[in-house]
Amino acid sequence: MKSLLTILAFIGLILTPQAFAAEVSYTANMKGIECAGCKKTIARSLGKIKGVKTIRINKTGEDRHQLSIVTDGTAEITRADAVEALGKDSHYEIVTWSKAG
Repeated sequence: MKSLLTILAFIGLILTPQAFAAEVSYTANMKGIECAGCKKTIARSLGKIKGVKTIRINKTGEDRHQLSIVTDGTAEITRADAVEALGKDSHYEIVTWSKAG
């Protein structure tokens, strides 16, 4: 009986909501990124949001960059969440924001 309870407890640990959550991707177009230091600052700030797994920032034009965020799917991230994470005094501008399943 004790081993059955141990197995059921173990299964309960494995079958958490996070185990079933699918990754969710977000894409944003940004302005105001001037150097590698800017990219590091942005990645560090956005990386503190719950559920963020990876962040990529690629240059797409003269003053344009594409931000890609992949999360573990346990929490939704809004544009407002990203702006808040960047900080009120930030000169970075999120021009567009979209979510892909």
